[in-house]
Amino acid sequence: MLIVALFLGWLGRLGSLTWTLPLTANLTLRNFGLTLFLAAVGMNSGVPFVATFQQSGFSLLLLGALLVLALVAVTLLIGHWLWHLPFDELLGIASGVTGNPAILAYADKLAPTDRPAIGYAVIFPSATIIKIVAVQLLIALGQ
Repeated sequence: MLIVALFLGWLGRLGSLTWTLPLTANLTLRNFGLTLFLAAVGMNSGVPFVATFQQSGFSLLLLGALLVLALVAVTLLIGHWLWHLPFDELLGIASGVTGNPAILAYADKLAPTDRPAIGYAVIFPSATIIKIVAVQLLIALGQ
């Protein structure tokens, strides 16, 4: 069914039938689907999240904050002192390294250029792959 839908969307039109959605309908359906997904995830993970946070939540939160701060500091220092990158591009790279689009949104408001978005787009895929591999290595070394 998905292949047929992709094919019809690619055609766009077949005779008098239009196979494309107006932009507003498309955005409404996407937001509705995302809302349902987040509601289901939230309802299923609420109790385990609270139990985990009560056991070791504060220490994990502190450790996570320290790791993110160290990662951003190293990224900014290397980018500024070693590679002499512009600050707006460094903001995009820092948001890509952390995988945090909120930093990118702030950088876009702060800098009037496209450099934050370019830095994010360049670094995000490789940083995500590196994080996945690093976690797998840590799990393998811990066993």
